[in-house]
Amino acid sequence: MRRLSWFVPTFLSVALGVCAGQTANFSGTWHLNVEKSHWGSKPKPLSVVLIIEHKEPVLQYRGTVTHVDEHTRDFTFNGAIDGKEYPMDSSIGPGITVLRRVDADAFESAFRNADGTSLETALTSLSRDGKVLTRKITQKTPEGTRTWTEIYERR
Repeated sequence: MRRLSWFVPTFLSVALGVCAGQTANFSGTWHLNVEKSHWGSKPKPLSVVLIIEHKEPVLQYRGTVTHVDEHTRDFTFNGAIDGKEYPMDSSIGPGITVLRRVDADAFESAFRNADGTSLETALTSLSRDGKVLTRKITQKTPEGTRTWTEIYERR
């Protein structure tokens, strides 16, 4: 019994450390599933392709939105999931984004445009099997508030 007295606390410490240290890797090429997404009052795009490079806590992404009229808009983000401010250009203009980890499979982002009149928050989560990326977004502008959910699939 005395031999096992060191084993249990040591095993639990190692096991908890391993579990707590494993965060989801969001890296990959993600394609928006327009039909599975929920758009609310936001006009749905024709397509979105998102390429993420994630090396915890660093998160970089780039992508292209193709609108129904077939005009495209490219976007990029270079920063980290660390609670610090990073410059970003969004659909509501240039501003600052802050990303914070929620749990091992999710992070939240808050974007505020340069003049402070618009705020966009998103909860981004990865499915347990790593195949589906979900973004639940709320956008507050002087014109009002909209919410929508984007569903991406890894390819």
